[in-house]
Formats: sequence, C-alpha cells, structure tokens
Amino acid sequence: MQNDNLIRLLHRFAAAATAHSQALEEMDQERANLHARMIAGLHRSIIAFGESGRRALLELVDDGDPVVAGMAAVYSLRYDCDRSLSALRRVAREPGLLGFRAQAAIELWEGGEWQGPEE
Repeated sequence: MQNDNLIRLLHRFAAAATAHSQALEEMDQERANLHARMIAGLHRSIIAFGESGRRALLELVDDGDPVVAGMAAVYSLRYDCDRSLSALRRVAREPGLLGFRAQAAIELWEGGEWQGPEE
C-alpha cells in the first residue's frame, strides 16, 4: 500500500512538473506558481517516506522527459548532488527556457547562491 501511494505521488510530481513547464512557456505566471506550490507539496509528501521516497524521486532524474528529469534533479540536489547536477547538465543542453532554467540552477548551486529546495 505504501509503495502504491509513493508511485502515485511520483506520477503526480511528474505531471505537475510538466504543467509547470507548460505554464512557464505560455508565460502564465499564476498557473506556473500554482504548479510550483503543488510540486513543493508533493516533494514534502514524497520525502515523508524517508530514504525510499528520496531514492524514488532521484530515479526520476533519469526520466526520458527532460522536464521531469530536471525538476526531479532540482528537488534531489541536497540528496545526491553529483547525480542531480549531471541530470541538470543534460537538461541544460535543451533549447529554450528549459535549458536556460537548468543552466541557471547549476550556476546558482555551484556559486553557493542557492541551496536547493528545503527538505
């Protein structure tokens, strides 16, 4: 049962990441903010599962969708910095806003200006 709940949360995280990215591309700040709050809440629920939740979220950094991989990497930076940065570097090669946002996250993290999302 717990595993099913975690899987559902991970699917919702991926869907919210996609919706967030679409809202940003459409310059719909209100919708982007709504999905950002949803992602943060889902992250809290996922990591409430402890180590298994963190590992499961980290697996999403290898998702074939760079939007999902990038968001999972951002939310996994504190847990596995090397693997998350590697994923963000892959996403940073994507065109447009997605690549730009990934590169900005890398620069802020490496520059010590950002510590990643709170756990």
